[in-house]
Amino acid sequence: MTNAMDIVKNGSANGSVDGSNDESRTNLIVNYLPQTMTQEEMRSLFSSIGELESCKLVRDKVSGNLVLPASLTALNPALQQGQSLGYGFVNYVRAEDAEKAVNTLNGLRLQNKVIKVSYARPSSESIKGANLYVSGLPKNLSQPDLEGMFASFGKIITSRILCDNI
Repeated sequence: MTNAMDIVKNGSANGSVDGSNDESRTNLIVNYLPQTMTQEEMRSLFSSIGELESCKLVRDKVSGNLVLPASLTALNPALQQGQSLGYGFVNYVRAEDAEKAVNTLNGLRLQNKVIKVSYARPSSESIKGANLYVSGLPKNLSQPDLEGMFASFGKIITSRILCDNI
């Protein structure tokens, strides 16, 4: 049986993850975007709420390096940039606009998807790559027991125990 857990140690550039820094109140993550949505469509949708500092539709870097037939890229030019991974980030100039975007656009149906708009966790050098995967755990180990084993090393933001189906 294979078990895995990921633990993310708390931290940010200014030591805050409680939403008190400006970027955490203006930076949003958008999940469940349609695969066919373009960067321009995403920018247009979110700029209808307020002025954007940045807008980024996350794309697959591997598929973006593939050489595709011109007939495919003519039908969907976004394929040249890599397949959309269905999520992105929007950073507003004003916190009020970010809040309005969450309240207005969260739950909006776009094509066959219902998008989720929420505040993004602050980016930080101290939490990049701070996932911890542990294998070989006892089958009867509970989530609280697992978190207790690692609590002395820092705040655990999320943890999960994954088990193979046997």
